[in-house]
Amino acid sequence: MHAPVSVCKINFYKGCQFMRNSIFLIISAIFLLTAAFSAPLHAADTSEISATAEIALNLPEVRDFKTAEACLLSVGMETESVSLGGANTPMFASAGPSSFAVDKKGNVYVLDAMNFKVLIVKEGRVIKVITYPHGESSDTKEAYFMRDIAISPKNNNIYLLNYTLKNIFVMSPTGEIKGEIELKHQISSPKNIFITNDDNIVVKDEGKFDVVVYSPEGKVLGREQGDEISAFADREGFLFAKGERDKNGQDIILFDPGAKRKNPKRFAKLIKVIKDTEPYDYQLLGVDAKGNFFASIIEKIREDVIQTIIYKFGPDGKTLARIRVMPMPLLEDTMPTRYFVISPKGEIYAYAANPARDKFAILKIE
Repeated sequence: MHAPVSVCKINFYKGCQFMRNSIFLIISAIFLLTAAFSAPLHAADTSEISATAEIALNLPEVRDFKTAEACLLSVGMETESVSLGGANTPMFASAGPSSFAVDKKGNVYVLDAMNFKVLIVKEGRVIKVITYPHGESSDTKEAYFMRDIAISPKNNNIYLLNYTLKNIFVMSPTGEIKGEIELKHQISSPKNIFITNDDNIVVKDEGKFDVVVYSPEGKVLGREQGDEISAFADREGFLFAKGERDKNGQDIILFDPGAKRKNPKRFAKLIKVIKDTEPYDYQLLGVDAKGNFFASIIEKIREDVIQTIIYKFGPDGKTLARIRVMPMPLLEDTMPTRYFVISPKGEIYAYAANPARDKFAILKIE
């Protein structure tokens, strides 16, 4: 199976340091926009994890994926459609839905940035459309670009990460704005948001490569700096990050943003499946409500043919499952904040398009 390579024309929001029509999606559908190999973060104590050889012996078999359609939406400006943008729409970092989230009941929340709304989809049907403010404030005359969305696993509150104002809108499950959390004194370029089981808020800054942890009230609880540190936290509040890389794969480590523990702790290791090639990238995908963590390796099978191996790790770092995912189609001109989302129940969802590439889809990977 050959992986389509699609060129993404990107409309970038004013002030973002991006270039229109210049970035190629190496892998269509669910993969990183570029294959960047970064230097390791820190050396860690190897005594805290089994040797690579021992891990490899106990790895579960790689199973092939299946998909089920969780969400299929028409493209347009109608109430229950999503927009790909046009001449009269704002110039945002993605000309389509910027992100999505899944709650503990399996409802899908699609962040339609061009239409300034969130569509809630249950069992394939839109059950609610929530609009949010368009923009125009004392700080900026630009429209609000909501770059990411997260749902509280505790009370189903909706969190919208506002790139324009560098803040977060906190909304009730029915769509009323309950409050705002200001980020601009700590965050320059907010990209990702994650809500922990106790409603702490984790925000990734792609500008300064910081990850900042806030209380539900917006108080700064801790921060870490590093491009390889994710916005995902385990049940103790430690942040998952990519660590040392060797010929077998890459370590996953844990950082303490509260600085109570000085050194990072090794959590697990992503082991390559194709031994004689260098992976395009390693990705940290998310964590579920039970503390299971998901990460992936994007590997080259042969020229223009790739696969993604998704790993599921238990809270103790043990590898529980490995799934092989092949490329899926994307809507043209879209560059979402997330391609994969892990639900609180530990289900894997992927941003995609239908085979005809004329509708927006969220697929559940089984």
